[in-house]
Amino acid sequence: MRATTRSLIVLSLLLVFVTALPAGQGGAQEKPPATGNGTRLIPAPLRRDFAKGIEIPAGEKLEYEVRYSRFPIYATVGIVTFENLGDLITTGSPVIPGLNIDYELPEEPLLHLRATAVSKGILLAILGIDVRDRFEDLVSRRDFSTRLSFQEIKEGKKHRTQSGLFETTVNQVRYLTTDLANAAAPPKIKNLPREESMISLLTAIYFVRLQKYKEGQTMLFPVSYDEENYNFEVRVGKTEKLKTECGKVKTTRLEPLLFGPGKFFNRQGEMTMWMSRDKLQVPLRLVARTSGGTVTARLLNFRKNCQLIDIEEKGEEEPPQ
Repeated sequence: MRATTRSLIVLSLLLVFVTALPAGQGGAQEKPPATGNGTRLIPAPLRRDFAKGIEIPAGEKLEYEVRYSRFPIYATVGIVTFENLGDLITTGSPVIPGLNIDYELPEEPLLHLRATAVSKGILLAILGIDVRDRFEDLVSRRDFSTRLSFQEIKEGKKHRTQSGLFETTVNQVRYLTTDLANAAAPPKIKNLPREESMISLLTAIYFVRLQKYKEGQTMLFPVSYDEENYNFEVRVGKTEKLKTECGKVKTTRLEPLLFGPGKFFNRQGEMTMWMSRDKLQVPLRLVARTSGGTVTARLLNFRKNCQLIDIEEKGEEEPPQ
């Protein structure tokens, strides 16, 4: 399995909602993108005021099984977990374990988000790829823009940490990367311009869940991730019924455009995400198809949360498996 495919598997759930625009890095898009038949999509108005709180409860933990298929391989490759840890706790423990950058806590209240990606199944048993990645963000409770992002990447012999400091006073994102597998390597520093209300990749997943959107609309917002800036886009598709362990569920189909020249993945491909049509807008399933295979992710602990979803036991239309 090539490195690009491995990266797709590890990052697939972190990228389910968003896509880099063809323009590449930085800069705002001047006009809404066109569909294949030349029809302009309608930009979705973005919610930016979160002073009264968010719908996603503190303590929410979502676990996804990630599977990879390419004949003759059909196997589970990992588990990705998302956690809303609630208000940042600043006493009794480090702000973020392993943080490799000096960070002065602002006076504003912050939300703490975390995601982990752990390999299992064929990645360990046959390919010997041991992935144990951790992503953490501190997010403004006021406008949900990122203040600090952190990632610890442990993949085989690779072990590094990276912090991204979103500095609002100087409109800069300052990255510091430390190679823990090579003690002699000096830390790498890279500064990028920060756009207003810019967010990190992990924050973007929760940010989209908090938006109100309609079919045919397009959500656009600036994202900084892994020493690169992007204008991210997610297009809203049709309402569909998804067959789950809890019955048939009304979902919204999201169609990220992550693949192609100048985008996050240079190779060709397509990705689709189904989100529950309720106030939580929980991601229920992901399918990403490329020439290298298909990645599928499904929510493992969905049954525990059935009572939070508007279930429909009857219905004819279902999205593809």
